Amino acid sequence: MIVIIGIVIILVLAVLFIGYSTLWVKLSHIQLGDPASKNVTVVQISDLHGQTHFINGSLSKMVNHVNPDLVMITGDLASTKEQLDKVLKEIRQIKCEHLFFVPGNHERYGLVQSRFQLNSDQDYEAILRTIQDAHITVLSNREFPVDIGDKKWLIYGFDNSLYGKERLTMRVEDLQSFDVIIMLAHSPSIIETSLQQHIPFDLLLVGHTHGGQIRLFGHTIGAYKNYHVGLKRIDMRKHFYINRGLGTSRLLPIRFACSPEIAVFKIGL
Repeated sequence: MIVIIGIVIILVLAVLFIGYSTLWVKLSHIQLGDPASKNVTVVQISDLHGQTHFINGSLSKMVNHVNPDLVMITGDLASTKEQLDKVLKEIRQIKCEHLFFVPGNHERYGLVQSRFQLNSDQDYEAILRTIQDAHITVLSNREFPVDIGDKKWLIYGFDNSLYGKERLTMRVEDLQSFDVIIMLAHSPSIIETSLQQHIPFDLLLVGHTHGGQIRLFGHTIGAYKNYHVGLKRIDMRKHFYINRGLGTSRLLPIRFACSPEIAVFKIGL
């Protein structure tokens, strides 16, 4: 009997831990630049997969709490139109003048009769228009300049929702004229393109991996075990951040020791 009770207690604790790991969002705070100077707050959210409410609050409530100047959304909002409508309704509650989005593979693939299939070009463009209509700037291989104080910022979004679709449509020489450059993409494979083409940036934000969803002893288990989680410094200027995301995959709807994440960057000017 004692053994049975012990097993039950262990199972209950395991279920509670998995629930906590899956539905308790952690805010990751990262300082870049001089903390003593004026700081711009940049928030990154990624890989919602239809998930907007968590144990510790709604997505909009948690984002609004940090009073962002810029919000970056790095793909995979939803897998169905119903999910997308729900997610966009929640994102509309975020109080920020500048929201940017780059598409992920789940904007390219739709769930049809329990199977994922590639959307037509027309359906894909319709999804991007729907997102744009929610007052979110869609960056699909294009740039968006922003003046913040006396600094010139550039937000550039790559479309690597399908491998090989990413393009830099600006000259590298033109990028050099900006004080701060933030690059967005969905898949971390974009780092190879950026390094091969010597693309300058201060911060490269991606998602896609979910941090692996399962982590043991601080290590990712599974297909993305060779990618880091969080911030990696490439050189004196370049910083590369892989977000754990907020949702889960359809095949593995849980997390273990890999909490959903909202990344909050304080960038000193």
